[in-house]
Amino acid sequence: MTVKRNAELMRMSLEKAIELYLATLATEGKSPSYIDWLKDRLRYFTVFIHKTHGETFNLQDLTLEDGRGFVRELMERDVKYSSHPLLESRGGKLAIQYIHGCGRSVRSFSSWAYEEGYLEENIMQRLKLPRLPTTQPEPLSEEEIRKVLAVSLDHTLERLRNYSMLMLFLDTGLRLNELITLKQSRIDFVMGELTVLGKGNKERKVPIGSQARKALIDYLTKERPEPENPRDADCVYLNADRHPISREVVEKVFQRVKKAAGLKHFYPHICRHTFSVRYLINGGDVFSLQKILGHTSLEMTRKYVNLASGDVKDKHRKFSPMDNLNFRGKTRGRPRLQ
Repeated sequence: MTVKRNAELMRMSLEKAIELYLATLATEGKSPSYIDWLKDRLRYFTVFIHKTHGETFNLQDLTLEDGRGFVRELMERDVKYSSHPLLESRGGKLAIQYIHGCGRSVRSFSSWAYEEGYLEENIMQRLKLPRLPTTQPEPLSEEEIRKVLAVSLDHTLERLRNYSMLMLFLDTGLRLNELITLKQSRIDFVMGELTVLGKGNKERKVPIGSQARKALIDYLTKERPEPENPRDADCVYLNADRHPISREVVEKVFQRVKKAAGLKHFYPHICRHTFSVRYLINGGDVFSLQKILGHTSLEMTRKYVNLASGDVKDKHRKFSPMDNLNFRGKTRGRPRLQ
């Protein structure tokens, strides 16, 4: 009976198996954003499989070469956002980080299917992924920050909303999902503090400065519409259709601001890097930064120290007290004996 049941399970379609995988993660308490992240990448994997093998493809037909072919196809692709619901497709190679994430998603799914008995072996365990670059992302300069904030007010719809979001990203280091799930009831305007839901559904308190606080109040009192559904009344940020803002809409805002500001790189996580570096440059310590960012280990936070150190060196070259004193003492020759 067990053999027959396992045979039936392994004849399951790839789509059904992925659906069960994502549902299992939900019951384990994984964050909705992480599940959506996996769903998006496994959807592309499913499209690749059916394009390669046809529609009648079962989970038991999966091979390591399918995973390798998927990664290879992503690396050879020269069009971005080809199936994105909001962003227009355009020419260009996919980011290595995105390809790496797609490969990790396939490996994670394969491990789950093997552990649950849906596969006889963990076939994607040996799937090699492209090497990620080791360079640290460059944070925004002060000039770029000013340009981004000015552009958000002058060149975007829902200007107060977008300005407030960017101020919040740059002043608090929030992750994208933490911002879009922010609730009004979790904001203490008097104390200048947000309570956000971070990774692993862990709550933490994040301080907010006076300028970001003012931008948030301006949006809430002057521009934010009434939500279409009363149950969304506590949500801070809403779309133009009066529903809670989505990741896709925020990403589209960043694309518009990036283009208008003439930046090479601009996305939500670079604001987190920028906040972290500027926090340290302005005198913050690495331990309080770790708490604000919600990092589980100090090692995750230390990477910002080197970035901040480089900025400090540049400032010292410009503002060195002795160089600016412009004192030229006589230092040549042997000291005169008294």
